[in-house]
Amino acid sequence: MKRLKKTPLWMLAACILYSLLACSKTSNGNPDSTNNPLAALPGTIYYSWSDEGVYKYPFKSQKRSTFLAEDLNRNSWDISRDQNYVLECSGADGDYDASLFTLSTISDGQLYKQFRYYATGGDIAVGSLSADGSKIVMQPTFNDGIVVTDLTGKVIQKIQTVNSEKITENPAWTKDSRLIFQFKQLLLQTNQQFDQVSTVKTFDNTNWNTPVPSKDGGKIALVKEGHIWLMEADGSSLQQITNSPAEELPLDFSPDGKYLLIGTDYHTTGPFGKMFYLKIIPADGRLYQVADNKESEGVIPVKAPGSSKIEPANNKAVWR
Repeated sequence: MKRLKKTPLWMLAACILYSLLACSKTSNGNPDSTNNPLAALPGTIYYSWSDEGVYKYPFKSQKRSTFLAEDLNRNSWDISRDQNYVLECSGADGDYDASLFTLSTISDGQLYKQFRYYATGGDIAVGSLSADGSKIVMQPTFNDGIVVTDLTGKVIQKIQTVNSEKITENPAWTKDSRLIFQFKQLLLQTNQQFDQVSTVKTFDNTNWNTPVPSKDGGKIALVKEGHIWLMEADGSSLQQITNSPAEELPLDFSPDGKYLLIGTDYHTTGPFGKMFYLKIIPADGRLYQVADNKESEGVIPVKAPGSSKIEPANNKAVWR
């Protein structure tokens, strides 16, 4: 990811306008929280939207709130599986070539760990926390492949190439703190030392991406031909589970692995990045129609308490 110095004012104004337009999207259903099927789901989702920062939405309490205020210096973020820590990946003031990684406790906002990371060529570095919260994996940049560090920024392992070809696709953490990632037609998995890779599955072509492992270690969701497919963690029993006129994106599994948070009407909006609308489907292998107002039984549009509008998000959403 190449570093950008400033966000133009026209982009900020357009972001506000686009936010107003996007929030008009609706789906049939009763917005009354007493009848909201979200209330029966486990855990909390966190998702970013436009210039409004990162929202926190605990399903049981049905109280959506701003978790992180918008910060133009923040390039990415992540939440630990136990919801004890938030990781923020930002630019470092006064140090153009550095990316600042800050880990804070969610309960009181206190600083826990912080370090500066220097990607080759001053590229922007962003990362995510391992399942056990002890490591960070950096997404590949223009110059570097996958880099794994500890919470102080000490490099544990670099995975630059496979068969002498550079890795370009983002990795995802498995339950036991291995990494899976796409390399051409292959879905690869590292060992826990990140010094060896093995093939989970070989696809017929490269028209697939975004593997997302379930937190119980049993399944992997991914995008294939614009829709979401689900398979066992060993690569078997691959089957399509979503359908609509647009594209969909798998975002994260529920903590118990029984549901999948997805992005519908997935598209790129220029200055706003990847934009989508949040819905939830059972992770049971069935095929679900997820188009607005045509949803199959079991599909749950994510709506803020008291609202009939489906929640939009851009770039990232997680379920903890």
